[in-house]
Amino acid sequence: MTENTIPSAEDLYKRAEDIKTVLKSRAEETAKLRRLTDETIQDFKDLGFFKIVQPKRWGGYEMDPIVFYKVTSIIGEACMPSAWVYATVGVHNWQISVFDEKAQDEVWGEDNSVLISSSYAPKALAKPEEDGFVVSGEWDWSSGSDHCDWFFGGAILDPSKGLDSFVTLLIPRADYEIIDNWHTYGLKGTGSKRIKVDNIFVPAHRIHYLKDAFTNNNPDKTNKGPLYKVPFGQIFTHAVAIPALGAYRGALNAFIEGAKERVSSFGVEAKTNPITLTLASEISTEIDQLWHNIEANVKSMMDAANQSKDIDINDRIRYRYQVSTVNDRCVAGALKLVKASGGSTVYLGNEITNKFLDIMMTQVHVANISDPFAMDYGSSFLGIETENLML
Repeated sequence: MTENTIPSAEDLYKRAEDIKTVLKSRAEETAKLRRLTDETIQDFKDLGFFKIVQPKRWGGYEMDPIVFYKVTSIIGEACMPSAWVYATVGVHNWQISVFDEKAQDEVWGEDNSVLISSSYAPKALAKPEEDGFVVSGEWDWSSGSDHCDWFFGGAILDPSKGLDSFVTLLIPRADYEIIDNWHTYGLKGTGSKRIKVDNIFVPAHRIHYLKDAFTNNNPDKTNKGPLYKVPFGQIFTHAVAIPALGAYRGALNAFIEGAKERVSSFGVEAKTNPITLTLASEISTEIDQLWHNIEANVKSMMDAANQSKDIDINDRIRYRYQVSTVNDRCVAGALKLVKASGGSTVYLGNEITNKFLDIMMTQVHVANISDPFAMDYGSSFLGIETENLML
């Protein structure tokens, strides 16, 4: 790789701020296409966003993950589908970096801008053969798949071993079919389509065990920076929570702008309405509190990684539960903004309603369903061990 110039975090945040107007202008086209425009993906590449958690040895920036999350959030203020695709595709640049080096070379050896989509639900049927497995299956919800040349698919290789054989399979574009089944109420522009494979061979070096991700006993031995010592369960699940938080702030910004001019049918100015003023202050404070919590938890994990220390399992359980509640709080708060914005929210194209629908769609992602993580957190108080590997 050639010499890599790494921008500052502040520079990347400014680049994200500067592209917000462009992303807003593409929102309608994105919804009609039911995927991001090619121009948006290229912009994210040109601005260096996909390099944030990519290893330096592959031409990336290898930065603190909080930079990745904040760029995601800024994008989400303008266009949540763009933020969702960026986060769910961009985080794979972290995961491929803990795969076997041979797999990394297959993906990035000729072009380090190649992207990977995913669907981690264990939908594959796998039969052992030689040094790998023959795989068939279909996975839904592979966001950004039209823009990617590889795919991460979940599988349980041996049902008798349960989660011990839960893996991520790395599959090249030539081996899978993309089925366009993405017709939805929200997140219309994410292109989260179905992936199908039929009797394809996946060699052992393209398989990553979740149990190894949990213990940080990953196949890769070359990317030794602290970024790659943080557990996959934390890196990934924060990535799928943050787009909603960005959209929540975007909905608040739209609510505030609308309140400056909005007058009710009874002649009441929104900017003098106590409900408007109180709601704006409460939601702004809630967003700040959520961010302070995320930043503190990520900093704690990175401090441990920088010192080559294991993150205490009870802390991992706490971080995991706390980030799983982000979407719940964003949905509840965004609904308040819809209700307080009056009758205009019933019309197509209303920005606050659109963001509410987008946020609500991500609440059903398995990583954002907080109930099981609440049980894990409660169990930790009572000294009960968890079997959850996504911590």
